[in-house]
Amino acid sequence: MSRRVAFFTFLLGSLILLLYYITKFHGTIYIALFFIVAAFFANTFLTFQLLYSYAIHRQHRKSILISLFLLFLNIPIGLLYINLGFRIYNLISSSIV
Repeated sequence: MSRRVAFFTFLLGSLILLLYYITKFHGTIYIALFFIVAAFFANTFLTFQLLYSYAIHRQHRKSILISLFLLFLNIPIGLLYINLGFRIYNLISSSIV
């Protein structure tokens, strides 16, 4: 399940960013903010679950580590998207004023 969540949070974040660049709809930034908060909590919850499973289930440690790695790959991508989102927000707010 954590691999699917990692993939879908990456995919959905990419689609939201692409949606903004295609439509230039400024409300997309608020959708993205809600998504970032929801994805953060979902990924954090799954990370703690995987760490607990890693400690308990010794026979599945390799697959658990792979799942953790995939979740952790979302961190630099998420930071990049947050940086792009703040740049977009600054452009929007400076053009409105």
